[in-house]
Amino acid sequence: MNTAAAATRRAMLALPSLLAAAASRAQAPWPDRPVRLLIGYPPGGPTDFIGRIAATGLQAAWGQTVVVENRAGASSSVAAEVVSRAAPDGLTLFFASNAVVLNAAVHPSLPYALPGSFAPVGTFCTAPNLFWCAANQPWRDLEAVAAAARGQPSTLAYGTTGVGGTGHFGGETMCRALGISLTHVPYRGTAPLMQDVIGGRVPLLAHGMAGAVGPFQAGHIRPLAVLGPKRAPELPEVPTMAELGRPVPDSGVWFGIMAPAGTSPALVTRMAHDLEALASTADTRAKLATQAAVPDFAGPQEFATRIRTELATWREIARSVGIKAE
Repeated sequence: MNTAAAATRRAMLALPSLLAAAASRAQAPWPDRPVRLLIGYPPGGPTDFIGRIAATGLQAAWGQTVVVENRAGASSSVAAEVVSRAAPDGLTLFFASNAVVLNAAVHPSLPYALPGSFAPVGTFCTAPNLFWCAANQPWRDLEAVAAAARGQPSTLAYGTTGVGGTGHFGGETMCRALGISLTHVPYRGTAPLMQDVIGGRVPLLAHGMAGAVGPFQAGHIRPLAVLGPKRAPELPEVPTMAELGRPVPDSGVWFGIMAPAGTSPALVTRMAHDLEALASTADTRAKLATQAAVPDFAGPQEFATRIRTELATWREIARSVGIKAE
């Protein structure tokens, strides 16, 4: 037998083994290795806490370790970029909030496209955004604040946790709806903002319920309105802007999971199914309630539509009220 024939025979004998190995790889259970869940904020905050609730539950569902990685920076854009560049194998995921949409609304260029660089898996929960005043201020409702602002335009100030965040967008859309002007004072986080509100240096603030629970329970701040379409479960007596006759876009926070673009639809569907199952449990509801959040699952298609719709809305608002990236 000549050398060429022998080589051909060996290749043909090896072919079944190669095909079997390829089939085995194609049918390998997912996940076959630990899954990384990237969170765009430091440990200890609401996004981190809620992300770890999701990670723990999905770890049990998948029978594989889910490793939380805190990649803080640029309002979660650092984590978003890492995931956008990852292999689309379902092993690197982004625990996102609507901060990723607001970033895209105010930044003309980012190192990823939204939602094009991602495969949205599903939303997990939502938490309301509210407008508050310091408890030592005289206002008992939003109309009283509006009357004071009209009497002294641009002299009243409200604080938020930063330029281009949910508080900033929520506060500016509220001002536009009321026809008033308030001076925006951005802070680097909830702690310094609350210090100045409690200390009397800033009388008003726009802030999510999650980070305001402690100061509210301590009697330091008073809720005036929900900056969204639904009342907050923890504060059922506080009206929404729509109920006050001044509807605004919902600036409440959503949290969800996104995979890199190119992730197989079957795998996205599998992850979405498990996320929905986790969001529906009483244990998850109880854990989320500690962060003033409620389960609110939406599947891949609805999630992608929500991202596109919100991005168009917030871009228009950013242009019209002058919200620009720092």
